[in-house]
Amino acid sequence: MPYVIRGSDGKLTKASARFLAGGELLPHNSPEIIEFLKTRGQDPNVVDQALNELRRTDNEMARAIEDIIMVLLKKNVIKMTELPKPVQDRMSFRVKQRVLIQDIYDQASGRHVTG
Repeated sequence: MPYVIRGSDGKLTKASARFLAGGELLPHNSPEIIEFLKTRGQDPNVVDQALNELRRTDNEMARAIEDIIMVLLKKNVIKMTELPKPVQDRMSFRVKQRVLIQDIYDQASGRHVTG
């Protein structure tokens, strides 16, 4: 959501994806934002397309960050206990799920089959 500044007449005078002191947040699809961009020669559809691309790649980015955290943990650059508790919990849960998945594939492939 962009930060906006209004003039004395209440109309938008500035919009930014970055924090603006004294600004208020408006949704990207706000009619005011759309009008602001159009009247200044900008295409609001470009913002929509960029937002859609960011949403589309969220899962990939989350996995990349998870992989980076795992590398840092394995190299002892950081310790699990240095991470915030909610991150520790998420990482532990995800590691368990990945181990479960690997175990199922291993068992289906004839490795570690319990009898």
